[in-house]
Amino acid sequence: MKKLIYFLLLALLVTSCSTYSDEELQAFDKKIATYVKKHNLKMTKSDSGMYYQIHEKGSGDSIKANAMISTIYTGRLLNGKVFDQTKEPVELQLNQLIMAWRELAFYIREGGKATIIVPPQVGYGSRSMPDIPKNSILIFDIEVLATY
Repeated sequence: MKKLIYFLLLALLVTSCSTYSDEELQAFDKKIATYVKKHNLKMTKSDSGMYYQIHEKGSGDSIKANAMISTIYTGRLLNGKVFDQTKEPVELQLNQLIMAWRELAFYIREGGKATIIVPPQVGYGSRSMPDIPKNSILIFDIEVLATY
């Protein structure tokens, strides 16, 4: 049952946020694949197009979709420019974050650490944010310290 829910959510995730053509999605994926190869990273590509590497799966509880998470993270662009970083833990509501963070919750547990490379369709899409141009590919190093 848990796997069925996972695949339904993933299907919803992929179909609900994809306003890009197949060519655009392929171009994003090619940029990410080139970056991964250039930096000799060992990453897995999910069905949504997100690439991820689990450094520590964690040993705590599974992360629930509506969880509040205590996390330390760094967000940067493909060119290495850091657009957001925490030095101290911050609490974030998981269901209010970009789709890629929500998807990551399926792969790690409380106490987990991961790096994700986020294509626009599961990131901020065509919206621009301070220090994040529209259609940006993002990289996050994330540590989930606790969930509530």
